[in-house]
Amino acid sequence: MDSSELKKLIDRYLKNKATEQEQKLVDEWYQSYDDIDESLPFAQEQQFKSEIYNYTRARVNSNPPPKIRRLNIIRYAAAAAIIVLAIAGLLVRREIAQQQQEQQKPSYAIFKTGIGQVKKLELPDGSTVWLNAMSSIRIIDGFEKKATRNIYLDEGEAYFEVKHDPAHPFLVVTNSITTKVLGTSFNVKAYKLLNYVAVTLRTGHVEVSDKQGKMAVLGPNQRATYSLQEHTYGMSAYNGEKSRRWVEGKSTLSNASFQELALTVNNIYGVKLTSKNKLTDTYKYNIIISHSRTIDETMKLICSIHKNSCRRKNNDVTMY
Repeated sequence: MDSSELKKLIDRYLKNKATEQEQKLVDEWYQSYDDIDESLPFAQEQQFKSEIYNYTRARVNSNPPPKIRRLNIIRYAAAAAIIVLAIAGLLVRREIAQQQQEQQKPSYAIFKTGIGQVKKLELPDGSTVWLNAMSSIRIIDGFEKKATRNIYLDEGEAYFEVKHDPAHPFLVVTNSITTKVLGTSFNVKAYKLLNYVAVTLRTGHVEVSDKQGKMAVLGPNQRATYSLQEHTYGMSAYNGEKSRRWVEGKSTLSNASFQELALTVNNIYGVKLTSKNKLTDTYKYNIIISHSRTIDETMKLICSIHKNSCRRKNNDVTMY
């Protein structure tokens, strides 16, 4: 019921024309008006009181009620008027609160790369980020002033060289794990098409944890591979320098599956790689793909590893 309908109801009540159900409704309003929110500012409360008085006086003077209700009619009308104005005040305060919540939402700078792109970003704290092809990160505004320097790797792969600042840990957050550092260089690979997230450390030390609190601590030239299905870590030795070669235009695959190979080829060339060879899922690939090579040169090299052949049609390549 809006304010105009409520005022009409009060008029009928004062003129003794309200139905029994409507009279009961006004009575219930009166019984409960003492519980109305009284936290309004003083000036607004005084304004409400003035409006209540004027509204009630106009209605009572123009339509005097029967004597049987003379003692209570002012209080009933005042209670109903308070309800109208209090509801309006609550709606206004709710609108203001919603606006304040919208204003308090954090804002981010978003950086993305396309096929074959590598982007270098200089962060306000002096750290540097390289973003691999088909990747996306978010950086909260003023992140260098926060208690923790949070970077959100929403998709893809990024290499970080973090400025040392023990008072403000640097956090790289993916959909499944968080990597915490004070000052170091490391690589995070978190493409959604892969069934794992890999963190490879080049220098320094990092802590890697998932949403369940499971943690791995890495030293230089170590890699933590987190399984998205099993929610477990696998630790292995890995040359940290190799993990950043894509920054220089050379993607290094070590014991990679065909799925990871196909993803890398697509990221570099924008070509979809599939296979009709049933043994493909059992193959592993150790290869350095130079981004300066053509797709035909790269496919010739790939096929030579397991003696396959391939056929290309536009942006589709099929291995046999």
